[in-house]
Amino acid sequence: MTVGIAVIGGSPWFVGALESVLEADGKFGLTASGPDALSVLGKIDLENPCIVILACGSTGEDVLALNKRIRRRERDIRIIVKFQSLRPNLVRDAMQAGAWGCFAADDSPETLLSVLTSVANGRASYPFVDFSLLKDDPFEQLTRREGEVLDALAQGWSNTQISARLGISENTVKYHLKLIYGKLGVGNRATAIAQYMQREAA
Repeated sequence: MTVGIAVIGGSPWFVGALESVLEADGKFGLTASGPDALSVLGKIDLENPCIVILACGSTGEDVLALNKRIRRRERDIRIIVKFQSLRPNLVRDAMQAGAWGCFAADDSPETLLSVLTSVANGRASYPFVDFSLLKDDPFEQLTRREGEVLDALAQGWSNTQISARLGISENTVKYHLKLIYGKLGVGNRATAIAQYMQREAA
């Protein structure tokens, strides 16, 4: 029996390459894909795939929120997260959000199939990461949401714009900023942005 796969986010190239890999393997089949959860969840109800690949870099959706939305519809659906890189804080956040596994954008087709097979068989599949690095790099201590807020901050967005973009209240934005400043050891927006830009340029 072919295991259904749905993709939320991801470029057309990724979706096309994934479909080719799945067809060659024969154990999985692509049943639905779309740029965001809204465009895919209806198809999930119809096609009933058991695994959802969430390509975070494309959708920007919070893994935990999406996991709750999917589980309200179908408890047996399992989420796997595709990251651009397997940074320790991202892997940690995926685990805490209840995802069944994750993989990196540059992983081989064999690695992806191994992750899919494990999850289809009821086993979580995560790569080894050195979580001790979270203690050494203050940026790695940021949660995914805090990283999104900091990235928006570096783009020059106001608290109001960040609130609208991320779908959170301005008070929540201020709360995240307070946590970000504390973790980075800075006292204001300008210093936080300067440290962020310096790290991105390294």
